[in-house]
Amino acid sequence: MKEIKFAVFTDLHYDHIHDGDRRIQYYIDSVKNHNIDFMVELGDLCYPFRKNKLILEKLKQSGVPCYYVIGNHDSDLYIKEEVMNFLGLNKNYYSFIVGNVKFIILDACYIKRKDGYETYFISNYNKTTDAYPYIPPEELTWLKNELEDEEKYYLVFSHHSLVNNFKKRGVYNREEVRKILEDRNINRKQVLLCMNGHDHGDALYEINGIHYYTLNSMSYIWHGIKETFNYSESIHAKYTYLKDMIFYEEGLHTIVTVSEDGHVMIEGMLGHYQNITSDDIGLGDTWNGVSIKPVVSSLKI
Repeated sequence: MKEIKFAVFTDLHYDHIHDGDRRIQYYIDSVKNHNIDFMVELGDLCYPFRKNKLILEKLKQSGVPCYYVIGNHDSDLYIKEEVMNFLGLNKNYYSFIVGNVKFIILDACYIKRKDGYETYFISNYNKTTDAYPYIPPEELTWLKNELEDEEKYYLVFSHHSLVNNFKKRGVYNREEVRKILEDRNINRKQVLLCMNGHDHGDALYEINGIHYYTLNSMSYIWHGIKETFNYSESIHAKYTYLKDMIFYEEGLHTIVTVSEDGHVMIEGMLGHYQNITSDDIGLGDTWNGVSIKPVVSSLKI
């Protein structure tokens, strides 16, 4: 079997930014010469508006399949079923196999209430009493079953981090999820890597032999600390959140290669700020528990 190579990006937030088309095209142009087998998008791509189908069409024109993870902001205005229909998903969590590797897509956009579990949509959770984001028992049982094959390697994708404990950024029951993954690795190392978006930053962790990789946003850092107006009045009038963002110039992303014997290489990327930097507003280099430099880290496992 030849090595498996795929591209990953996350957190475009197309509807909230002024240069989303440029970023998608930058990404497509960057990855087309890498001979990738598929793409993975880690959530918060865009709202399921009809006009946004153009984004999906551009990704299709790359000639390889794109697998989607549902992000919390994908459901800001619509219920999850509408997001799934837009993305062409039959299930909100699922898996696919390439060679001797199973790729597992998780969905943590659930809320744990006192009386049960509910899918997240349109900010329908109480930050004081509810546990969110949460992976419910039914999905955890499914995950255990997906990990039963002792002859395969596994890579796990989620929008929310399975590690970050900074102010409820990560999956609420992340330790329970990690225990399931670690149990699969008791006899030999089969769970090679977990990747997530959501945090708009860059982070690497290794816990009990499993690597956890937070991929930086394709677009920007969100801060909401100090309003800045770096674009024309018309652009700010159309995209009202820009004043609370620090933009990267490049459409950040990464290429991941998995060898037949279970080695993983993540190709890093050194980008630039578009105009202001995090230091310009007194933010520093970290936010929400991750690095917010315009960087995608490299990693070899």
